Amino acid sequence: MKRKLQGARILLTGASSGIGRALAKQAAKAGARLVLNARRTELLESLKAEILADHPNAQVELLPGDITKAETRAALLERVDSVFGGIDILINNAGAAATGRFEGNSPERLERVMALNFNAPVELIRMVLPQMKRWRENANGETAPIPPMIVNLSSVVGLRGVTHYSEYCAAKAAIRAFSQSIRTELHRYGISVLVVCPGSTDTGFFTDYMENTGEPSWPNHSRVTPEYVASRILRAIEKDKMEILPFFLGKVMFHLDHFCPRFLEKAMVYFEEHGTR
Repeated sequence: MKRKLQGARILLTGASSGIGRALAKQAAKAGARLVLNARRTELLESLKAEILADHPNAQVELLPGDITKAETRAALLERVDSVFGGIDILINNAGAAATGRFEGNSPERLERVMALNFNAPVELIRMVLPQMKRWRENANGETAPIPPMIVNLSSVVGLRGVTHYSEYCAAKAAIRAFSQSIRTELHRYGISVLVVCPGSTDTGFFTDYMENTGEPSWPNHSRVTPEYVASRILRAIEKDKMEILPFFLGKVMFHLDHFCPRFLEKAMVYFEEHGTR
């Protein structure tokens, strides 16, 4: 089941920077209608200005706010419904990590990491499902409806946990497993679920931590650009993919974990014991 981005009504969280910002620009270029969310109002406003400078006819709505709050999530759904008459694609992109050895971390930190990376996207999905399930009924005249899709940003560390990111790894593994479960449940309604597992991307991820009490010194390696990841995500949406891993070294780690788990475990132990900064 293929879908087009032209005219698609997209709700995108975490749009102010990184992968989310690149997604917003590329989706607008493709003709999608956007409701964009992030906490930083000024960055959202500059993003909209950039989009309109390049595409004056683009339809872009902004709704700043913290998606871990129920009132923000409700406002987002109300906005996309009132302005565009519903939603076709939900992209749960907002997220952030905390670093440091688990033993020294607080229960409150675990709650914050799970709230942003797992609980909030799950509750947004719960809210959009009633409208998405009626997508076939909402076709008007000769306009073909766009098959709905939920896009959840997991991570390569949701495929294989790494040292110093225990809570974040757990949250990203949880959103991946949750996505697989609801994909089966939603098949009868024609609703697709895409899981994206990015690896090292040249964004603010490695500096804008929720909390940083120590991190491993990983070997030098090339990071991909957010524009590359965004382009892969949009292509996967169009082609109705189930899961993508847009990072070559992430694919290597994934296969090592499957075929040579003891080797990979020894490498992780080395970075835990010798490479922490």
